[in-house]
Amino acid sequence: MFNIHPFSLVIFLLLLIGFSSKAQQRLKGKIVTTANTPIEGALVVVLKSDNDEVISYTQSNTSGNFEVELPTTQRVKLSIRHFDYAEYQLPLHSSPSFLPITLIEQTTTLEEILIKPTPIVQRNDTISYNIESFTTKTDRVLEDVLQRLPGIEITTSGQIKYQGENINRFYVEGLDLMQGRYTAITKAISPDDIRQVDVYEDHQPIKMLDGKVTTGKPALNIRLKNKVSRTGTAKIGGGIAPFLWDVALSPMFFTPNFQTLANYETNNTGQTLTTKMQQLYSFQEYDTFLYSPINSPFLQLATNADPLINKKRYWLNTSHLGNINVLQKLTNNWELAGALYYLNEKSDADNRVQITTLYDLNPTSGIPESITYQRTTSSHTAKEIFNAEFTFTQNKKQNYTKNKTAIRVSKDKTRGDLTVNTPENLIQQQVNAPAFQLQNTWSTLVPITEKHWINFRSLLDFSNSKEEYFASPTALFNLKNPALAPYTSLSQHYDNQSFYTKNSVAYVWRKNAWTFSEEYTFTFQRTHFNTELYGSETDFWIPILGDYHNQLRYQTSSNALHSKINFKAKHWSLNLNLPLDWTTVSLVDNENNKRNRNRKLFLSPTLYAQYNASLYWTFKGNIAYTSVFTPLNQLYSSTVLNELNFSAYTNRILSNSRFTSKIETNFKDPFTGWFAYFNLEYREQQNPILFAQEIGENGQQIIQAIEQHNTKTTQRLELNINKLIEPMNTTLKGNFSYDQNKSPMLLNQEYHTVRTHQNTYRFSLTNTFLTWLNIDYSFAYQHIKNNDVSSTSTKTTHDATVSILPLAQHTILTTLTYQQDHIQQQAFTSTFVDLTYRYTFPKRKIDLELSLTNIFNYKQYNQVIIHNIMTHVMRTPIRPRQLMASMRFAF
Repeated sequence: MFNIHPFSLVIFLLLLIGFSSKAQQRLKGKIVTTANTPIEGALVVVLKSDNDEVISYTQSNTSGNFEVELPTTQRVKLSIRHFDYAEYQLPLHSSPSFLPITLIEQTTTLEEILIKPTPIVQRNDTISYNIESFTTKTDRVLEDVLQRLPGIEITTSGQIKYQGENINRFYVEGLDLMQGRYTAITKAISPDDIRQVDVYEDHQPIKMLDGKVTTGKPALNIRLKNKVSRTGTAKIGGGIAPFLWDVALSPMFFTPNFQTLANYETNNTGQTLTTKMQQLYSFQEYDTFLYSPINSPFLQLATNADPLINKKRYWLNTSHLGNINVLQKLTNNWELAGALYYLNEKSDADNRVQITTLYDLNPTSGIPESITYQRTTSSHTAKEIFNAEFTFTQNKKQNYTKNKTAIRVSKDKTRGDLTVNTPENLIQQQVNAPAFQLQNTWSTLVPITEKHWINFRSLLDFSNSKEEYFASPTALFNLKNPALAPYTSLSQHYDNQSFYTKNSVAYVWRKNAWTFSEEYTFTFQRTHFNTELYGSETDFWIPILGDYHNQLRYQTSSNALHSKINFKAKHWSLNLNLPLDWTTVSLVDNENNKRNRNRKLFLSPTLYAQYNASLYWTFKGNIAYTSVFTPLNQLYSSTVLNELNFSAYTNRILSNSRFTSKIETNFKDPFTGWFAYFNLEYREQQNPILFAQEIGENGQQIIQAIEQHNTKTTQRLELNINKLIEPMNTTLKGNFSYDQNKSPMLLNQEYHTVRTHQNTYRFSLTNTFLTWLNIDYSFAYQHIKNNDVSSTSTKTTHDATVSILPLAQHTILTTLTYQQDHIQQQAFTSTFVDLTYRYTFPKRKIDLELSLTNIFNYKQYNQVIIHNIMTHVMRTPIRPRQLMASMRFAF
C-alpha cells in the first residue's frame, strides 16, 4: 500500500514547514492605557476586510505584548477588544514590524444580559476547557466529560492523551497528588466541583528547566471552583443473577497546601480495579529514572485470551481495592507525597473455546494447506498486590530535588483446565508466583551560576520472584524427549533475583536559547536466573535429569557518555542526544559449565524537533536508533516448560538494533473548535536471532532460538480530526489509521515472511443540544488482510448511549452495542442492550438507580483474530442478564 523510507520522513517534515511558513508573516505590538500601563488579556483579532472572517487571533500577555500572524496575500484589518476599553480597529495596508496601540477606557453598562462562557480558550501554549460548556445532566465523574472534549482521548486503561500524545503530568490545582495513577481521580471526582481543565501543550515539569528544555509532551491541570474543596463520590449497589454488589467510596480534600484522596472499592460486576494502580507517566530528562521489571509472572497458564469487548460484559470477578494518597506542601517549596495501595482480585474464566487454523504456506501440492485444533480452557485467578510509595520533592526556579522510595509485594495464584479437541483430553495446570520489589530513585539539579548547573541522578532496585508451574497428565503432551514419558505430571520451578542500579552526573550550561549537557551514566545489573523441572510418577517429585536445569548468572555494566543539545525559541524546539555507550555483558552457565561474554561500543542517537508555525499549526519529528544486547529471558539453553510449551534459547550474547522515525502535523483552532493531527511512523528492528516454532496438532509448541539475521518492519499512518459545533452542542471525532507489518517466521521448519495490512476507521458523535435528550454514538470498522494466506477479517462495532430526561429529576439511559465479525465465509454478530432508570435529588446530590444489563440475555460472544499465519475463532461466555439497584451521591 505505501512504503515509507526513513529519510523521506525528514524531507517531508521540512517541506511541510516550508509550505506553512510561506505567504504569512508576524505582527508584533504592545497594548497600553492612556497612562502607558500594559493591558493584559486584550483580544487581538485579524479579520478579512470584506467580510470580517477571522483569520488569526491571540491575547496580550502581562506586559501588554502580543504577536499574531498576518497573511501577505489578503486585505485585512486589526481588531482589539477588551471589556474595560473601547474597541480599536485599524486597516493594515502595510506590515509594520512593531505596532504600539493605546486603548481608551470605556465604562460598559450591563442590562440583563446573559454572558455565556467560551467553551475553549487558548493563551500562549495553554488550552483551557470550560467544563460547564461540556457537562450534561447525566455526567457523574470527570472522565465522562473528558471523553467529550475535542482534542482529548481516553484509552480503555484510563490514560489521557492530547492530540495523540500521552500526558506527562496530571495536576489538581498545580499539585501532583497521584504521581501518575490519576484514574482514581478522573473516575471519582464530580464535574460539578471543577471550573475548568487546562492543557499545557509542551510542559516541562521541572521549573528550573521551564522555557529552556522542551519535552514535547502535554500535561493536564484540574482547576476547582473552590480553593478549599471537600469533594468526592460514593456508590452503593446490590443486585441479583447471581448476588451482586458494587461499592465505591472516594472522599477527597483539596487545599492550596494539602491534598488527600482515600478510596475503597469492591465489586463482582466485571469492573477491574487493577488499572487504578497503573503508573501512566513516562521518563523525562533530568528527572528521576524510571525502571520497572516485568510485573507479570514469567510462568503462565496455557489459556485462551480475553475477548476484545468491554470487560464488564464477560469478566467474572470479586475485587477489592483500598488506597490512600496524601500530598503536603512544606516550607521552602518542599512537598511530601505518600501513597498506599492494596488490591485483592479473584476471577474466573470458564469454558472459553478457541478454534485455531494454522496454514502451511509451502505445501508439496502448491496449494496452501492447514491444520485445525480446538482448545477449551477454564481458569481461576487470585491476585494480591501491596504497593507503597513515598516522595519528597523541591521544585523551584533556583533548584530541583526529588527522591522516591517504593515497595511492591505481589502474589499470583492461578489454576485451570485445558481440553484439546475432545473433553477426554483434559490437562490440569497451576501457577504460583509471589514477587517482591524495593526501589529508590533520586534526582537533583544544583545551580553553580545562573546559567550553569549540575544534575545528579541515582536509582537502586532489588527484585525477587519464585514461581512454580504444574501441568498434568503428560500423556497428552507432545513430548519430543522419551525421558519425560515415565512421569505423569511435571512441575517447572523458576527463581529470579535481580539487583539493578543506574547513576549519572551531568554538567549543564546555557548560552542564549541553547542548553548543552555532558552526562556520564553508569549502569549495572546482576541477575540470578535458576530453573528446574520436576517429574512425578506417583506422589513424589524428583528432579528430572538431563537438559532441564538452568543456573545462570547474568551481569551487565554500561559506561555511557551522553552529549545533549537542547534549543528552545519562539517557534523552534530541538532535542539532540548523542550517547556513546560502552556495554559489557557476561553470562555464566553453571549447569553446563559455560561462559559467554560480549562487549561493544554503541552509538544510539535520538533527535526530536518541533516547529510552531503559528497558533494553529505545529510540526514535529523524531528519529531514534538504539542497540542492545540479547536480554536474559532469551539466553537460557536448557529447556523450560511454560504455557504447555517447551522452549530453549541460544547461549550466545548478540546485539540487535532498532530504528524508529515519526513525523507529525498538529492543527488546532480553539476559536472554531477544530483539533486535528496527522502522523507517519516507520519502525525497523534488526535481529540476529530467529525463534523457530514447532506447533503440533494439539497446539503445543516447541520453541528454539536459531542464529539467523532477520528484519521486522512496521509502517503506520494516522489521521485524527475533532470538531466542536458549539451552536448545536455537538462534538464530532474521526480517526483513520493504516498499519503495514512485515515479520519473519520459522514455523514447522518452514521459513515465512508474513505481511499483514490493517485499516481502522473510527467515528464518534456527542450531541447535547436538547436539554431532555443526550446522544453518544461511536462507530469502528477494522479490516485485516494477510496476503500470504489470502485471509481477510473485518470487525464492525456500533456503540450508542441515549439519555432521555422526560421530567425533572428523571433520567432513562439506554445503551446499545452491536458487533459483527467476518472471516472468509463466516460471520458472527452480537447485540447487547442495557437500560438504566435514575431518579435524582439535586439539592442533596443523590441518585437512585435501577439498571438492567444484557436485556436479551445473550450467553456467548464470538470474535475472529488473525495472527501471523494463524487465524483464531474465539467463543467466550458472557455475564447473564443482571438487575442492579444502587444509590450514588457526591460529597
